[in-house]
Amino acid sequence: MIFKTRPNIKKQFDTEYNFDIKNLIVGGCSYTYNNHDTSAVTWPYYLKDIGDFYQVLDCSMPGAGNYHIANSLQWAIEVDRPDPDNSLIVVMWSGHDRDDYICPISNIKQGSYPFKFQYSDSVETGITGGSHPAAAGNTLLGFKEFASTKTPESKAIENYLIINGLYNFLQNKGYTFLFLNYMNRSLVSRTKDFAILPLLPTHLAKNLKNMITHNTNDLYTWSLGRNYLTDDLIHPTPDGHLNWTKKILLPIIKSHLK
Repeated sequence: MIFKTRPNIKKQFDTEYNFDIKNLIVGGCSYTYNNHDTSAVTWPYYLKDIGDFYQVLDCSMPGAGNYHIANSLQWAIEVDRPDPDNSLIVVMWSGHDRDDYICPISNIKQGSYPFKFQYSDSVETGITGGSHPAAAGNTLLGFKEFASTKTPESKAIENYLIINGLYNFLQNKGYTFLFLNYMNRSLVSRTKDFAILPLLPTHLAKNLKNMITHNTNDLYTWSLGRNYLTDDLIHPTPDGHLNWTKKILLPIIKSHLK
């Protein structure tokens, strides 16, 4: 199976609403990735419990950009073919400044990064970790140098096409899904992320806004305002994930599925 399932994470919280859906399918960056194999610490695994999903099918990866998020999810769906009638997909988009690649393993710096997503036995996701020079990743130096040749406008176009492509793919496959942003880019943060709407033609900016579920309480903003960020001042704490899932995400999904 291409999707990661984490079968050793046992149910920790009571069901608050039974969606009667087997598969919770997710894609994202470190805001989605659960870095513990036996305990839930991020929103998908809390949502699994309180929404009574049978399993999480996960393509997320720390440091990932939107290229990885869209392509890993599309590939896993094509290969593993989860039932659209018994699945809900929640995508949490990441930084527009980040660059990813589908690489042969020979182009990955082995041992440099403890996480990986494999398309096959010989192909993985290459992660640059973003535009900041100090950002860690797993790719050879040439990938980072190539990423530095891009401009904000070129990245805006690229990210629009990535998000639009996955949106149409999931619609054509008949999946129920929603797209969320991990943070409000108008807020000051320690990332190099930026808003792409002002860099797009007006009608495409409107299309993009319509593809993303409107939510003023994104995970970063909500956690920041309630002292639920870790010491790095970027990532939400497990309690931040849990409370956001219960108070914000659960109502959003219930409304989306009406």
